[in-house]
Formats: sequence, C-alpha cells, structure tokens
Amino acid sequence: MRHIARGLVTAGAVLVGTFAIPGTAHAAGPSVKDAYSDQADWSVLDVRLNYSGSVDRITASLRPAGGDPSDAPVATITDFTLKYDSSSWEGTWASQPIHLDTLGDYTVDIEATDSSGETTVEQNAGILHYRKQPVITGFAVTPIKPDIEHKTVVATGDMVVRDPGTRETVPLPGAAVDVRLDQNAHVTAVTDDTGHFSLSRETTAGGWTYAQYDGDLGYALSSGVDVDPQASPTRFVLDKSSYHVTVNDEFTVTGTLQYQFGGVWKPLSGSIVEMDYKDCSTCSPLESTTDANGRFSFVRPARGYKSVYEMAIQPYPYNPFIKHDATAEVTVATTATTRFTEFTARLDAYARLDVTGSVDLVGRESRDPIAVAIQYSADGRTGWTTKKTVQTTNSSQFVVENLPGYTDGYWRLHYAGSTTKDIKGGDSASLRRYRALTRIKDANASPEPVTKGRTITVKGVLQERAAGSTTWKAYGGKEVVILFRPKGKTTWYHMSFVVTKSDGSFSKGFKAQQDGTWMPVFVKADTKHFVGEGRDDYVDVR
Repeated sequence: MRHIARGLVTAGAVLVGTFAIPGTAHAAGPSVKDAYSDQADWSVLDVRLNYSGSVDRITASLRPAGGDPSDAPVATITDFTLKYDSSSWEGTWASQPIHLDTLGDYTVDIEATDSSGETTVEQNAGILHYRKQPVITGFAVTPIKPDIEHKTVVATGDMVVRDPGTRETVPLPGAAVDVRLDQNAHVTAVTDDTGHFSLSRETTAGGWTYAQYDGDLGYALSSGVDVDPQASPTRFVLDKSSYHVTVNDEFTVTGTLQYQFGGVWKPLSGSIVEMDYKDCSTCSPLESTTDANGRFSFVRPARGYKSVYEMAIQPYPYNPFIKHDATAEVTVATTATTRFTEFTARLDAYARLDVTGSVDLVGRESRDPIAVAIQYSADGRTGWTTKKTVQTTNSSQFVVENLPGYTDGYWRLHYAGSTTKDIKGGDSASLRRYRALTRIKDANASPEPVTKGRTITVKGVLQERAAGSTTWKAYGGKEVVILFRPKGKTTWYHMSFVVTKSDGSFSKGFKAQQDGTWMPVFVKADTKHFVGEGRDDYVDVR
C-alpha cells in the first residue's frame, strides 16, 4: 500500500489511547529497520521497513529521548507516504512535517501492520532530531555550460536556520560552506551577514557540484547542479607531412595544435601530443607538450623502408574543454645504406686472389641478391677498376676463388646502390695484398752441346725483391726444383732439388741422357713470397 492516511496527533491534543508495546514482535509482520529525521527536513520522520506483501499501516509514537518507555507519548503519527522502494521487499516511508511544542530529540517507537493484519512493534526504532535545522537554499552555478574561453564558474546560495515548528527561517551569517567542484575538489566559502555565500573558480573537469554545511548546528546538503563543459573542435596543422631521409638519420616533425572558438582557429597550449607508428607495429610513442603558441616538436631516427606516423591528443590528463579526436599523419620514406660486414682477400703464391664478403642493406629487411663489384687500385686512392662483379647469395654473402690478381695493390668491395629501390651504395674498407717477388737469375744448363753420358750442370742465382722495392737481393737457404722436358714432349719432370747458398746461388749436375730443356724453379714459396723461375735452356745431347 503506497499511501497510509490515519491522521496526525500533535502534542497539544488529547490522546484517545496509546498502543501497547509487547515484549516480542510477530515474526510475520514487517521488520522495522530504522526510524530517523529526514535529512532535508528534520521535522519529517522517515521509517525504513523490510516486508513481504504490502504495508497497510504505520504508527509512530514519540517520547522524549532518554525517557522511560512506559511514559505516555507526546505525539502519535499515522500519516505516512511511501517515499521510495529500495527493492521489492524494502522501502522507506515518510511522514508529513511534525509539529511539536518543544524542540529536542525524541525516541521513536514503531508499529507496522501488513495487508494480512500481521503487526510488528519495534521499541526504540530511532531518533527524531526535532531541532532548528541549517538549510542551504537557492544553490546555483553559472554558467552550467562553461567553455574553453570561459572556464570560471560562480557558485552561490544562502544559509538559513529553519524552525521545525513554525517553518520560519532566519539567515545564518559566518557559516563555512564547503562547495564541491570538479569531481570532489572542495572549496570553502563563508556566508555574509545575510547568510549569502558566493565563490568563483576555474573549473577543470565539471561534473556534479554541491554545497554542504557541517557545523555546530548539524549537517546540510544542497541539491546538485551538473556543470557540463563544452568541448571545442581541435585540429593539427603540420609544417610538413612527408619526409625522405637516410636510415638512422633523425628527422623532426613540427606543427601547431589548434582549437576552434567562435568560428576562429586558435593555438592550444599545454596539451600533451603523442606521435607513434600508425599501425603500432612497434609501438614506440613520443610525447610533446604544446607551448604558449600551440607548437609541438618530435625528433626521432628514421627506421624501415616507409613508415606512417600518427599524431593524437593524449587523453590524460583529460581536458573536457576540447575534443580529443583530432589526428594527423606523417609519412617518412627511408633511404637504405650499404654496410659490408665481412671482407677477406687472400693472395696465393701464383698471384691468384680468393675473396669472401657479406653485405647488409641497413633499413631493408629483404635479402634480394645485389651485384657487388670487386675492385682494384694500385695506390688505394685512385684508379679503382672493377675486376669482377658477383651476385650475393645466402643472406647477402658471396665467395670468389682464383681471381687473377696483382703482385701488389689494394682491393675493395663496391655496391653502386639502386635508385628504384632507394638504396644508397657504398664501399668496404680497402685491403692491401702483396708478396715479395722471386726470380732465378742467370739460369743456365751447360755445356751445350754435350756428349751423352757426360755431366750437364744446371745453375743460377735465386733472388727476392720486396713489395714496393726496386732492389733484388740474394735469397739463400731455399729449395730450387730442377725440371726437365724431353725433346718432343710437353710434360715437365722433376729431376731433383738443390738448396741455395747464402748468396742465392745453386748448382746441380745431371748425367746427359737425351735432348731436352732444363729449367730451375722456386715453387716452395712461403706466405710472403711468390713462386719464381729461371729461363729454360735447351741442351743437345750427342
């Protein structure tokens, strides 16, 4: 039952009778949870019940707080109206304003009856705080829709003291009123001689705004005012939206963040702007705070082949006066560079070159083959000429063997680059490769002609010449091989070896058997020398 009207008995009236207070309550009747003065009006009694079915009747008996329960009540109230339902089985009922002759606190006893006639009696159910009440009236906030250029709001109101019996009010001067702004930020205002208070504040968040008083007279709370900041449109104005730089070089993105007000775009200062990859494949954000002119700047190294970055306004700290949906894009194309990570060159005793190399294209993930040139220069500074071009394989590696070389000089790897693939070419470090030259001077086989069975003597002088030198020196203590090719044959035969003396000279005799050509050679060269040979000498055996 949503409305119960049984009449009101004041303290000045003669009671027809009083209800009895049994020692225990009926289990099936409504359960009395609480009885108390309504916060907005202390002369109104609120009764909270837990019940099943419906409530048919509520009777409240008031007696001075601290008095004996057997004392006669000073008033009996039966006029209650359902104030609100907390759930389908619990609700709060409120009385009409109560008129008592004397101010003070009153103990409340409750009798509640449901529609089936079951009654519950709850003694000492609560207290009616029947006193002069502090009240906040006329609370207002202007403007309730502040904007980015009008952020200051003014909260005003009046503090009065209301007599619960006469309903008359008087101003309350010198009262400290706590105004809650910006989602629980508190500011205190003091009422003037007329009980009026006023304060101004630049709002940062808006939201529900209240005034409350918590002083000697008790507690008072105003109604709430919803302060709703108006968000202005925003936009990014970039100084440049595309860049073309070399990989790992830094590029700088600059621009202005603006807001629109009154149809005019203006700089937005103090906002945090974030720049990150648009697709967030790496998620490497940078932040910049706009200055007084709305300017921002980002500096970062170029990565990858082509990247798209996006600028956006950071949502925190949240600014309710602007829209956070503005974005801007920057495209950065990157020129790859060439880096040779491996280069070896080995020059053998016959002036043949073995080369290995590996090249990395910095700024490109692909391992497509590229053409690498093997180049030679006599002095390592000028005259670089390509001796062989090779295609890289196996993750940009290559091997070249038996490349005709030089007795002395400089070698390097060179990649010309690619304009279509946006790759900058490059060179490896240069390597000097050389060995000392060797020769057999005055090589001779004698006598000639010679009689069969007689001795043929092969002799000569082994010499060496260091790289970069023009002087030949004796090369002693080394083995020289004596070769013989019979007349009419193409094959050389190893006949013997001889060790050179300290002056590089050698001599070796052989028994003459047949016509043919003799030649001394130095073939056992170490890693610092080339092989060398003397002239061949034909001997006629008779």
